[in-house]
Amino acid sequence: MKLSRFLNRAYFLPIILLSFFQPLAGQESCEELIRDNQCVDAIAVCSLAAETGDPKAQIALSRLYSSTLYGDFRRNYKKAFEWMETAANQGDTDAEVAMAEIYMAGEVAPMNARKAKTWYEKAAAKDDLDGVNGLARLYRYGSGVRKDQEKAFEYYQQASLRDHTRSQVGLGMAYRDARGVKKNLVYAYAWLSIAAEKITDQEFRSYRKDYEDRQENLNRDDPQCEYVLEGRSFGHIFAVGYAKQLLKDLKKRLSIKQIRKSEALAEELKLTIQ
Repeated sequence: MKLSRFLNRAYFLPIILLSFFQPLAGQESCEELIRDNQCVDAIAVCSLAAETGDPKAQIALSRLYSSTLYGDFRRNYKKAFEWMETAANQGDTDAEVAMAEIYMAGEVAPMNARKAKTWYEKAAAKDDLDGVNGLARLYRYGSGVRKDQEKAFEYYQQASLRDHTRSQVGLGMAYRDARGVKKNLVYAYAWLSIAAEKITDQEFRSYRKDYEDRQENLNRDDPQCEYVLEGRSFGHIFAVGYAKQLLKDLKKRLSIKQIRKSEALAEELKLTIQ
């Protein structure tokens, strides 16, 4: 049953302090409504929780305003930015990383790599590996900072040893392209294989087919928001797929002996990953 038929402040004020993920019996939470693709209802419920200071609801609301597609939904980048900034200013690490990504994407807010760096640093200081990876990318490409391949390599390595997939791909590319480290295709292959094997080829094909089928059967007459909270998981899947592609290309440049050496090295490196 859609909540929009009876949502109003008079009804919800006595229960406004309920947790974002603990709705009343028979009612769907903010997150559940998003996953059920009830976008308008989700905005109403998320708004109530967001106004009480719940950072997870604020993040969800921001994502809804910025990423809901199709139907007659009109995205509101101003509200998206305000709610994400509110969550980030409360010290929520996910929101801090999201603010950095907002500034790097240049859609919700004008691109500003220096401001992105500030938010990545806040998240990285709390040991968030997406924050560390963000700093690595800034230094690799010289976005908002002076280009420093050695520092980028250090950040990639730091996060890779904590099993951060995107950083492992970045580290493999650094070894392949001699960015911040001496060129070493054996190490490049080893790190890329560690990232690539996190999803089997069969599972990855299944993910891709499922995504393509969803896109083909998507009802674009109605607002679509069920995946607005899946940014990190999609990022992980994309990174694994990219690693698989890079491995195919790199395999053509290595001898069988080098590939076997890389595979043995990968097993050794896994023992150092926390």
